[in-house]
Amino acid sequence: MRQFIEVRGARQNNLQNVDVNIPRDKLTVITGVSGSGKSSLAFEVIYGEGQRRFLESLSTFAKSRMSQIKKPDVDFVFGLSPVIAIEQKKGIVNPRSTVGTMTDIYDFLRLLFASTGDASCPFCDHPVPVRTADQMIERIQSLPEGTEIEVLAPIYKIYGEDFETLFDEIRTKGFRTLLIDGVPHSLGDPLELDEEMEYRMEVVVDKVVVKRDIFKVLTKTIENSLKLVGEGFIRFEIVGSPEGKQVDANAFYSGFACPEHHLTLGELQPYYFSFNDPESACRTCGGIGTFMRTESRFLVKSWEKSILKGALDTKLLGTSMNTWRWSILHSLSKHYGFDLETPLNELPEEILSILFHGTKGQKFPFVVPADASKTQARHAGKMMGYGGLVNMVNRWYKLYVKRKAQNNTEDEFYKRVMVEHTCPDCEGKKLKPQRFCVKVGGADIHELCSIPMMDLQRFMSELTFREEKAQVGRQIVKEIQSRLTLLLDIGLDYLSLGRRSDTISGGEAQRIRLSTQISSGLMGMLYVLDEPSIGLHARDSIRIVDTLRKLRDIGNTIIVVEHDMDTICSADHIIEVGPGPGLRGGRIIAQGTAGDLRAHPESLTGSFLAGTRKIEVPSKRRQASGLMLSIRGARANNLRSVDVDIPLGVMVCITGVSGSGKSTLINEVMYKQLYSLFHDARIVPGEHDSLEGKEHLTGIINIDQSPIGRSSRSNAATYVGFFDRIRELYAEAAAAAGKALGKNDFSFNQKNGGRCEHCQGEGVVTTQLQFMPDVESVCPVCKGARFNEEVLDVRIKDKNIAQVLEMSIEEAVDYFSDQSYILHKLNVLNQLGLGYLRVGQSSTTLSGGEAQRIKLATELSKIKRGAHNLYILDEPTTGLHLQDIQKLIDCIHQLVDAGHTVVVIEHHLDMIKVADHIIDMGPEGGKNGGTVVACGTPEEVAKTEGSLTGKFLQEVLVAENCYW
Repeated sequence: MRQFIEVRGARQNNLQNVDVNIPRDKLTVITGVSGSGKSSLAFEVIYGEGQRRFLESLSTFAKSRMSQIKKPDVDFVFGLSPVIAIEQKKGIVNPRSTVGTMTDIYDFLRLLFASTGDASCPFCDHPVPVRTADQMIERIQSLPEGTEIEVLAPIYKIYGEDFETLFDEIRTKGFRTLLIDGVPHSLGDPLELDEEMEYRMEVVVDKVVVKRDIFKVLTKTIENSLKLVGEGFIRFEIVGSPEGKQVDANAFYSGFACPEHHLTLGELQPYYFSFNDPESACRTCGGIGTFMRTESRFLVKSWEKSILKGALDTKLLGTSMNTWRWSILHSLSKHYGFDLETPLNELPEEILSILFHGTKGQKFPFVVPADASKTQARHAGKMMGYGGLVNMVNRWYKLYVKRKAQNNTEDEFYKRVMVEHTCPDCEGKKLKPQRFCVKVGGADIHELCSIPMMDLQRFMSELTFREEKAQVGRQIVKEIQSRLTLLLDIGLDYLSLGRRSDTISGGEAQRIRLSTQISSGLMGMLYVLDEPSIGLHARDSIRIVDTLRKLRDIGNTIIVVEHDMDTICSADHIIEVGPGPGLRGGRIIAQGTAGDLRAHPESLTGSFLAGTRKIEVPSKRRQASGLMLSIRGARANNLRSVDVDIPLGVMVCITGVSGSGKSTLINEVMYKQLYSLFHDARIVPGEHDSLEGKEHLTGIINIDQSPIGRSSRSNAATYVGFFDRIRELYAEAAAAAGKALGKNDFSFNQKNGGRCEHCQGEGVVTTQLQFMPDVESVCPVCKGARFNEEVLDVRIKDKNIAQVLEMSIEEAVDYFSDQSYILHKLNVLNQLGLGYLRVGQSSTTLSGGEAQRIKLATELSKIKRGAHNLYILDEPTTGLHLQDIQKLIDCIHQLVDAGHTVVVIEHHLDMIKVADHIIDMGPEGGKNGGTVVACGTPEEVAKTEGSLTGKFLQEVLVAENCYW
């Protein structure tokens, strides 16, 4: 059996014909500076080739139905196993995906509730037995022959809709009789109900007489009741006894239904608890948990105008005043004594409340305006109710969503006046309310999905079942516990199953996927991971190493792209790629153990391991200006009414273990509040009392790791903003040469301009093959240059625009040395360690860390005197070698020295130790976090008792970053 994975002649991206042997069944770390070729070797060559070979082994039919992988540029790779990549990129934007669905634990929970759940009456919480249709029929057939039974099912008003909408729905399902508070009504007759009142309503599904051959009739009736109405609940009411006999109703209901409301629950199925199933999901939000709701302030165009003069959005009342809505407002004004010509800002609060939120059940007479139509005149004096403009728009939106018809005008209106809130119907629980009548161990499924996993594990270990359900229940609980244990071991004990996948970090998503691989128990696999230590506090980094070792010890090969020194020192084998980025990288510099790298004279990583290179602790910290941004009473997520002062004009680090509340405090509360004030009032910040000190800031900028563009045509030059100037230079050169070419002709996005129309400015032509990978070939017309010959003939310093786009940023610095504007932008990119990128490199090929540094470069390149911005960076050290972290720190210092404030959410101790001020959250994650543990300089935090960050910071400050 082969002992190595042998890579020969790897030339992918910047790899320079690399030959390397990677030991099998070992933990191997590939490290090196950013852009050196680590990911190209690990993911594009090893993982890509492994996946390609697996897909090639499938049948032609299977291959024609899935996208094929292009062969990496490598001579051959020997010794490959089935390969799985576990990357730290988020990739999950579906709001329906949760931690529970990602780990499959929610599926087991649904099974547990369907198999062992205890139900209660939705009206009185009395225990209700769960019965199959056969059990119900058997009970009914025990009654004396000739007994008349009425089969009923409870129905509920649809949130935000009127009663008529509900009645229409019942009619379409084929039912004709309704009991309202016990009184029968025909759905064929007009029903006038007070929309503000609560009624107990039941559909009469059928009336049957008990006899021997009733089985088929009852089966159909019960199926109709359970599937079409009732949400699983059904009621059998004895309405008639056979002649000469007395039916004991109490004996019939005893042990079979709720003694007061006579409800029984039908057999439970796992889909009953799925928020992705339309039959079980909340009707208002469709199982997402959030819903767009109208905000009254966005319905107003001008508070200084009156309603008659156009104070409200024109969509609300229309342009013609001879409409029903205008007439209702006219009647309101007469009844409540206000004038429609009074400016809105002069109307009393109670009148504004009535206008926007309705009369809350109070009725008023309809007053016919002078120019009203004959139809309206018929309603003169009729008592009317009014729901308010806000509720009216909410109702429109529900109907719009139900229609599923895309309309740009309506879309713009709803985006303008509505804000995403927790669903007002299910309150974020995602399921229909009847689903929470079923409980296991006294808790419903939403409660179990809302608690941290450590508490859920404890709950499962203490769970007991009745004898008839014990065997099934214990089996399901065992599966849930085994998966929870893996997540706890990997440091995700603070997460809950209901946490949306698009709110967790890339590192958390990677560790979740890693736990599912361990649970599979497979051996002989090859796992490729991308920085699994991302988002982990120094206290928890040992956990990820232990997890990787477990995966290795059951017989798997682990390849990790990593910069974390603890993980590197724990590896069986280390491969360093370098020595520099881009064209200066792509070679194997050193390999072996940590000791081998320390002794290697060319190893950059080894020099940091040995302590001969280090990120220096500043000899002097900046002093705060005395101005503060103060957050008061922050209560979002797990924050426990946090009060914190963030000093302005310095570099501030927010630290703490995973789940302690760092991102909630900064991103959910502070950033969203400031963004709503500076940019978009529709943004709803996390719950808090107040934010003071915003007047000291000019703006708020969040430099995150989201892509700078999703199109292959987007690149760093267009994002940072100097490509336009390059195009202008070439347009001037064209004019000087007598060519009729303008600035737009030097864009590969402009149709019928100077781009090559054969490839539409892409430089390549893609040919789709049915069951083989798509083949990208260089465009035969422009030879990959992307422009037509006329454009390519225009040259500056002997280079055309296509050649400029292929330059590295380092080369472009020399080329544009006489262009101050372009040079300034290029120098900033170069300072951030991005000199290896090509000027025209597609944004789709950039990592999250590279995208973040390009955004930072954009801000650095447009620093203005006198401005005071607040910059937020979340884990900016992601994907950075210690050498690159030093460059990042230097650029952050530039921002701070220019008078700005930089707030960094970070775990990396080398970044933390250079901060001017630290706010340490904790002490633990989840419900045990959410408080400020320590504040002050790194030296002050290091001395704070109870601060986990302080404990590790103290070691770094004392050891001066030596990793011996």
